[in-house]
Amino acid sequence: MTNTTPSVAAIPSSPATPRGPSWGWAALLVGAFVAISGLARAVILATGHGWHHGAVRPLAAALAVGAVYDVLVALWLGTPLVLYLAVVPPARFARRSQRVFRRVWLAAALFGALFVAVAEVVFFAEFDGRLNFVAVDYLVYPTEVVTNIWQSYPVARVLAAIAALVAVLLRALRPLLARLDRCEHPAVRERLLGTGAYAAALIALTSAVSPELARVSAARDLNELAANGYYTFWQALLGRDAPYDGLYATEADSAVFPRLRRLVALDGAAPAVASATDRVVRSPAAARPLNVVIVLEESFGSTFVGALQPAAPASLTPRFDSLVAGGVLLTRAYSTGNRTIRALEATTASLPPLPGVSIVRRAQSVDLFTLPNLLRSRSYATTFIYGGRALFDGMGSYMRHNGVERVVDQSDFPRGTFATAWGVADEAIFDRSLAEMDSLHATGKPFYAMVLTVSNHKPYEYPTGRIAEDPAAHRRTYAVQYADWALGRFMRDARSHPFFDSTLFVIMGDHGARVYGAAEIPLPSYQVPILFYGPGVVPAGLRVATVASSLDVPATVMGVLGGDYESRFFGRDVLHEQAADGRALMTHNSELALLRGSRMAVLGLRGATTVYALDGASQMRPVRAPTASDRELVAEAVAYFQGADHLYRGGQQRFHQAGRTVALHQRAR
Repeated sequence: MTNTTPSVAAIPSSPATPRGPSWGWAALLVGAFVAISGLARAVILATGHGWHHGAVRPLAAALAVGAVYDVLVALWLGTPLVLYLAVVPPARFARRSQRVFRRVWLAAALFGALFVAVAEVVFFAEFDGRLNFVAVDYLVYPTEVVTNIWQSYPVARVLAAIAALVAVLLRALRPLLARLDRCEHPAVRERLLGTGAYAAALIALTSAVSPELARVSAARDLNELAANGYYTFWQALLGRDAPYDGLYATEADSAVFPRLRRLVALDGAAPAVASATDRVVRSPAAARPLNVVIVLEESFGSTFVGALQPAAPASLTPRFDSLVAGGVLLTRAYSTGNRTIRALEATTASLPPLPGVSIVRRAQSVDLFTLPNLLRSRSYATTFIYGGRALFDGMGSYMRHNGVERVVDQSDFPRGTFATAWGVADEAIFDRSLAEMDSLHATGKPFYAMVLTVSNHKPYEYPTGRIAEDPAAHRRTYAVQYADWALGRFMRDARSHPFFDSTLFVIMGDHGARVYGAAEIPLPSYQVPILFYGPGVVPAGLRVATVASSLDVPATVMGVLGGDYESRFFGRDVLHEQAADGRALMTHNSELALLRGSRMAVLGLRGATTVYALDGASQMRPVRAPTASDRELVAEAVAYFQGADHLYRGGQQRFHQAGRTVALHQRAR
């Protein structure tokens, strides 16, 4: 019997079976990532970020550069699928289980990419920038962040909408996916060649792209528009504890430290002993054992404060405004960063904001020269009172390791106390603060207390019945009014306590409410009120227009207390310096800045330096032809930031040597 069955080799390929390689899966995924990133950029642009510049050329450059970033990121995100296609054998590639696996992979990738796109749009609306150090820092503590996001946004509906969109996309792609499944999977040699070509393209593009590529304009928001959130987030991760050297403009230490010594010693201090900042500050008055209470108001920017906004139709802060008549208000003061931990490091250690993560989060931040440590050497009791969890951002650990004896946090408040994701309401924080201060006063020792509030933060919730506005509206301006109400209640109640008459209160914003605008350093978002208050302790009704920084608080407090002391503070006593000597140091994303008068020097990555002129209401204009004075300002910025980084890393900002110089100086007198 003749066998008429043709051999397998003789069977021609079915016309319905595509002959092309299966790399189409990778092309589809990479294309989807690029499209979704481009869509997110379009939404950001459509919501007003970039259109207002009116210049087509910078906008076109931002979009073109953005496409380059998107392709690079998409290639990296597509790498796992390429590796899968490289190793899976043809027989397994065709199995039903693998077809299901690829669809699940695609669905998860689309869902994740769309979720990140939505997150980027929301983050940009809040911070006027791509995912950066703020996003990195927040994600380290998911309890507060996830709860806050859940309370502030319709997360469930967003996730459901994204899932529905992914289902629609997969249904629309069914014919294409079926065709890709039927593709002939390449042999080993072809897969190796394809993977090698993909890797070569990825390496070449990665080496050609840098953070500087996004600097398409002098306008910060256009540069942020050009960037890609995945890329900036990765850069932030890499730079969390970034050394200054290798990233920013540098000079030899032999030039930096003498200049830094001159900058910090304008208060007539005695010569330095141990380091560039070590000096003895002489006071014409004897030391007064005053209590020190520093109230850090969450997101309490100057834009909200009626005393600083005379043109505003109505003040949101009438209680704070009423206190101004009894104290000294710094009218041109700036925060060092846009995170609370930057305010903590500034008001305790008086250090410039170092690149990367705050020193509050660094393991080596132990026994630093801080205001609490200095006051403890004067026999002060010290405490930190916070309505949230003290482990957030490492705040509790930092305070305990740097002079604070007692930390009170959310776990110390009764169950049922009104709270949001960030902690208990301000009124509860202040009530507990009064009780703690009474206990400290009863010991007979002077005390230092840092009080950190939380209510002026998304989701902007607070107890009902305190102010006329409804907390269910979740509006920031309402939260500001509640925070002001709670502060006014605290200060009114404090007057009846025995410690009040011998207490210096420092009431200030930790940072501005949000970052916005086109400027490389958006100054209005960094301006904060700083009020030194105490009837009979400080002059009443005085306004000081000297440029100041939150890192000037420790030195200014010591100036009010009086007495000689050894200092390693970078800040100075604002109440006793010439207005022309005022300056503010700050950081925004990866930029470092020094503001003096109407000029600002900005240090960028890869050694970039720019000088800006301030026009009118903090509008910044790049100086095209820097003068000798401008170049000196840049050199001073380098001295501050490079010097601070080297001294901190070298252990020369420790407290353990403090006091020795004071003793020697007093014997010499």
